[in-house]
Formats: sequence, C-alpha cells, structure tokens
Amino acid sequence: MMQFVREHVLSVRACCLIVALLAVAFASDSVAQDPAPRFKNITREAHIQFSHLKGNRGVATILEEAGPGVCIADYNGDGWPDIYFVGGGDLHGRSNPARNALYRNNGDGTFTDVTEAAGVLGTGFGLGCVWGDYDNDGRPDLYVTQYGKNLLYHNNGNGTFTDVTDKAHVDGTDFGTVFHTGAVFFDYDRDGWLDLYAGGYVTFGPNSKQTCITSGEESSCPPTAYPGSPAVLYHNNRDGTFTNVTRAAGMFQPDGKNLSVAAVDYDNDGWQDLFVANDSMRAYLYHNEHDGTFKEVGLTSGMALTEEGTEMAAMCLSFGDYDNDGLLDLYISDFQEAGDHLWHNEGNGSFNEVSHQSGLTDATRPFLSFGGGFFDYDNDGWLDLFIANGHVYPNVEKTNPGSHYKQINLLIHNEREGRFSNVTAAAAASGNAFSVRHLGRGAAFADFFNEGHVDIVVGNNDDPPLLLKNSSGGSNHFVSFKLIGTRSNRDAIGARLRIQAGGTAQIREIAGGGSYLSQSDLRAHFGLGGSTRIDAVQVSWPSGLKQQFRDLQADRFYVLEEGKNSVRGGNS
Repeated sequence: MMQFVREHVLSVRACCLIVALLAVAFASDSVAQDPAPRFKNITREAHIQFSHLKGNRGVATILEEAGPGVCIADYNGDGWPDIYFVGGGDLHGRSNPARNALYRNNGDGTFTDVTEAAGVLGTGFGLGCVWGDYDNDGRPDLYVTQYGKNLLYHNNGNGTFTDVTDKAHVDGTDFGTVFHTGAVFFDYDRDGWLDLYAGGYVTFGPNSKQTCITSGEESSCPPTAYPGSPAVLYHNNRDGTFTNVTRAAGMFQPDGKNLSVAAVDYDNDGWQDLFVANDSMRAYLYHNEHDGTFKEVGLTSGMALTEEGTEMAAMCLSFGDYDNDGLLDLYISDFQEAGDHLWHNEGNGSFNEVSHQSGLTDATRPFLSFGGGFFDYDNDGWLDLFIANGHVYPNVEKTNPGSHYKQINLLIHNEREGRFSNVTAAAAASGNAFSVRHLGRGAAFADFFNEGHVDIVVGNNDDPPLLLKNSSGGSNHFVSFKLIGTRSNRDAIGARLRIQAGGTAQIREIAGGGSYLSQSDLRAHFGLGGSTRIDAVQVSWPSGLKQQFRDLQADRFYVLEEGKNSVRGGNS
C-alpha cells in the first residue's frame, strides 16, 4: 500500500512537473516577463557635454521657456544613430550665444561632438529639428526650426552639411511667421519625394508683451496673450527646391498655434494624414484627400477637443497601436492638472478618448507634460509611454504648493486590455534616470547601442540633456527593421509594417516628427516577448507596393529594400 502511494505521489509530481514545464514553454511563446524597468542616465559617461541655454534676463518669456527639441538619425550611414541637440539662444546681445550640437555615435557607448566640423552650429534661437532625405541621395538632411528663419542643412555625404535654406525656399517666413515650432517631412502626394510642413506658434517679438502676472506673480505669458501664426506646407519640386502650397492644399490657418505635428495614416487608406497639436485651442486633423489637398476633420473625428469638450494645451503628439488591433491610436500631452489624453482609434475615421479608464489621467495630472510618446521599453510586444515633464512658470511652487517647476519624467507601462500603470517609482529605484527633476521638453527614442532595447534622449530647458540607457525586459526578444525606398521616398516615410509572431500581430508606421519639437530614429522596433521567430512580415510601401517576408529569426536587425525579395541583416 505504501509502495502504491509512493509511486502514485511520484507520478502526480511528475505530471505536475510536466504541466509546469509546458506552461513555461507556452509562456515563452508569448511574453517572458520581467516587470522591473531598468534605465540608467549615462549622459556624462557617453561624453555628451552639451547644455541648452534659455537666454533669459530676469523672468523668462514664452519663447525662452519653449525649447528644446532633439532629433535622431544615422547621418553618416555607419549603422549607429546620432543625435542633434537644439541649443536655444540669447536675444539680449550677450557674448556667449547658444549653439546647436551634432553628436556622432562612436559605436562604443560614447559620442563625439562634431558640430563645427559638420557645419551645423545654427544661426539663431533654435527650437526644434527633424531629419529627412529630401533629395533621395541616401543621406538624411536636417531641418531646424527657430525664432526667425528656419534652416535646411543638406548632407554632403562626407561628414559635412551645407546651408541650402535660401536655395530651397523653406525658411518658414512665407506668411510672416517668426516663432516656429514642430516640423515634419512626409510625402503627402506619394510622388516619391519628401514634402515639408513647418509649424507656427504665436506672434511674438521685441515689441510684444514679454511677461504677465499669473496668480499674483510675474511670469511668462500664456499663449492666449498672443495672436496665432500660420504654418507652411512646402511641396518638393524634385530639384532641390520647394514651393509653398499651403493655401492650395487647404491648410492655411492664420490663427493656429502649432506646437507638435505628426504625419501618419490614421484611417489605413494608404495616404499619410497630418495631425497638429495646438496650444490652448482645438487640435487639427488634416485628412489627405489623395489629390494634393486636405480636409480638416478634427472636430468630426473626435480628437480636436477633450471628451469634456475643452481645448488642450497640447504639446506632444504620438501615434501607436497600444492595443494591437491594427489601428494607430493617439496620445497628446497637456498642462498640469488637466492630465494627458489617450484616444482609441475606432477604425471608422473617428477617435474615442479613453484617458480616464486607461489610468493615464490620474498618472499624469500632477505634471506639465511636454515630449514623449509610445515605445515598448520591456520588449513584451505592447507599447508603453514615456513622458518628459517640466513647468513653464518658475513661481508655480509659490502659487500652487505641492507643484514643482522642475519635474520628474514618467514611465507608464501597458498592462493590456486598455489599462496603463505608472511604474516611475520602480524605474527610479534602479538609478537616477527617473528620480531627478528637470525642465523636460523634447524627447526621442532609438536603440543607440544596437542591443535590442529602445533608449531615450530628452532635451531639457536651460540644462544638459538626458541620455537614458534601457536594459529592461529580461529575456524578452525583439526585431528591428530599417526600410529603404526606391520607388517610394528613400526614407520610406509612410511605409507600414505588420508583423506576426507568437500569435500576436503588431504594426508600426515609418513617420517623422511627433513628440515635441523632436524626431525619433526611423527604424521600426518590435518587442516580441518570448517569441524567437517572426512568422510573417508585411510591408506596405507608400508607392502602393506590398511585400511579404516569412520565418525570420528574432533578436536581429534587418534591412528591407523596396522591390527586393531578399532580407539582409544590418543597420545600413
């Protein structure tokens, strides 16, 4: 009897062990979870010594509080993402004006300042930047938004750039606008050449009201104190020049107050549309009508105002399919106490705000949010959020006890089923990446070290930037794609990738702009959880061509070239 019991117990234990092993095996095909976010501030050890300059004398103005942005591209084609920092400026005639900075990625965890040799110092009060290969020569060019005239730097392919702003006719002042903000390269007419949208903020100058009284204290003025300024849409003439087509395209808005802009195909019709985040007024959504014109449908789509019907102090725009249903959803950052906003794409041309039920409102209400956006920090296959924070009123600590001028940044984890949780405290426990307060503004994402983790760079107002190295995700897997257009624009901006792995489908769209005054790496990064292979990859190119690739190994970087049926490894 005892022998039978012993054998029975052993057989039960063996069965339990088999079941447990099978459970682990099945889990490894979905998500290998390691909940602890791990980020490290490596700015100094990466040899980044840049600092933004606000340039104020006394109380800062709305201009001096606005920047900076930061943008990422592999400008020299060596497979390692480089960083361009925008420096701000000094309008008071002091002898140490701010400068922008280009840092080349050395591929060993460090960066080198190559600004002067490259010829991209900037010439004025810088605010934002975007990269785009506007002449399809295989080298990303650089557009810098400023107070005054914007700049277009052509990449010469030898580590240097040439200022071609006047030649290209893209300084942004066509309608008298001088306070420029977000910009984006996108091919709105699908002719294979990148066009350019340059946003305008408020009408502000030396004779404008410089400061206001807020809660009894002198501070910078809110945007409602100034008239708006028109943005400009430039069409690429394919000869190194651009033509202002703003009015003809249906985009002339004399009272707009643009901060962030992003171009994505929100309705899956194959044409990139344009989203504009305005400050203290309704947002714009320009639907691409496929004939060179746009129709503004922000109100009818449901994303121009909050679900309560109020205007937003909208700083950041980010698109991502957070619930993996094949539709790009929308995140917009907002002012302190308002909370940030999340819109679910309903698939019928409309958006439904789900900020409260997602948990995002409560997590963000104590902060004034600027740049950031969707990214999968733990490679579990579900998009999370990073948000850079910082106030614009230095006296907020006096007028609103408990609030801070400098603020910590936020890390928000996707718990699936439409819910997000604030994991900033856990991220702060692993180092100083999320525990120190800053005046966070622009933010951008890239796997700077080609290790399979998406890192973060943040532009801070009147301070050095942050380079946050990500080592989260435990044993989760990833895959990364660089796309090269041939019939489409060379950067493949507007291309859509859909991958199938471990029973889950994910999408990414190659898109410039977004965040706040910034741009992320154009490579498409996917977290795969425990999946070690990608069953299928479908690419929908802007030209209309569709290609499919099957059975790719995880934890690899791939290059997909339009029209070629082979896949090659690498980043360049």
